Amino acid sequence: MSTPALLGGKPVREKPFPAYPQYGEEERSAVLRVIESNVLCSEVGKEVAAFEHAFAEYLGVKHAVAVVNGTTALHVALAACLVGVADEVIVPPYTFIATASAVVNQSAVPIFADIEPKSLGLDPLEVEKKITDRTKAMIPVHMNGYPCDMDSLLAVAEKHGITVIEDCSHAHGAWHRGRRCGAMGRIGTFSFQHKKNMSLGEGGIAVTDDDELAERMRGFRSFGGTEMVYNYRMSEFHAAIGVERLKKLDTMNDVRRANAAFLDKSFDGYPFAQALSLRPECVGVYYNYVLRYDEEAARLPRSEFIRAVEAEGVPLPLVYSPVHLKQVFVRQNAYGHGHPFSHPAYGGKVSYADESHPVSEATCGRVNLEMKVHPPSGEAEMADIVRAFEKIADNIDAVRNHLGRS
Repeated sequence: MSTPALLGGKPVREKPFPAYPQYGEEERSAVLRVIESNVLCSEVGKEVAAFEHAFAEYLGVKHAVAVVNGTTALHVALAACLVGVADEVIVPPYTFIATASAVVNQSAVPIFADIEPKSLGLDPLEVEKKITDRTKAMIPVHMNGYPCDMDSLLAVAEKHGITVIEDCSHAHGAWHRGRRCGAMGRIGTFSFQHKKNMSLGEGGIAVTDDDELAERMRGFRSFGGTEMVYNYRMSEFHAAIGVERLKKLDTMNDVRRANAAFLDKSFDGYPFAQALSLRPECVGVYYNYVLRYDEEAARLPRSEFIRAVEAEGVPLPLVYSPVHLKQVFVRQNAYGHGHPFSHPAYGGKVSYADESHPVSEATCGRVNLEMKVHPPSGEAEMADIVRAFEKIADNIDAVRNHLGRS
């Protein structure tokens, strides 16, 4: 039995995992093409329009509106759906802050509903509890590339006449029962930030089948119409790269799925953690591969277990904390004078710090273990992950004793 690195043994892995993303000659040629065109602005260029067409075709929708990042994609979607002052939008606490902050950007109030443990997406039963006469929309998030329970959420939305905007920032290329994630709600939004499954460095896009919503989003993005508008235009550089990255997306997702399948098989029967399973008839894309850690079975806090695994050279970053406890929501003063939470037109009252969302809080605080399985990592890297976990399991008593003393 080998000694854990935390106790002075040799780590399973002493070199970093392969860097992600990695760009190729196709992306370099695309950027050079834009430079040589002397047209870098999408108002007069052709790259953004070409990317929008390709992305809409990939998802099987009529319209795609490219913007500067995923947060602004959410913002243009909310604006197009006429969300505004005195409106409420239901969001999950387990997500990146942008899902909720975009609601505040549009002067509306985010209302948090807990997640369900199967997919870690919005729980339809909790959503229904939160609906009031002020509810205008909900934003389900396909966290970690695991599609959430869209059939139930869409049924709740139809019953109550509210809009569904999908946040697909982790779900490029994922499927839910024969439909692409992003193509089920009235609008779907995506981020192309550096770490995403489809990485352009930065960028975002909103997609829809609705002609009127698409027109509103384009106007909001680029000083169109007479209402409040912005310059959220994507650059020609990012769009040109996007066309090339889109061609590679399915192949890269195949690698993620193969890596996830290797881990699923390897962790079957592991004593302290179980793989998060996909919902029936769903195809995930594993922005993060998720294990659900059992502190009671391990008799070791998650933070200390992570410390032991990371000493073996396997990173397990803790990124997410419950969004409703972020200071912008606890203080309720995003723009001064309490706006939008205490706007005279808003008849509701929220006290985020007093809320309880037990599934989200457990997920963020003691249960989830999230790891990257992106290409070019493959079976060799996945095997190192498994060896690190097995090494800690084989030496768990010694690890407990060591951490207990320290």
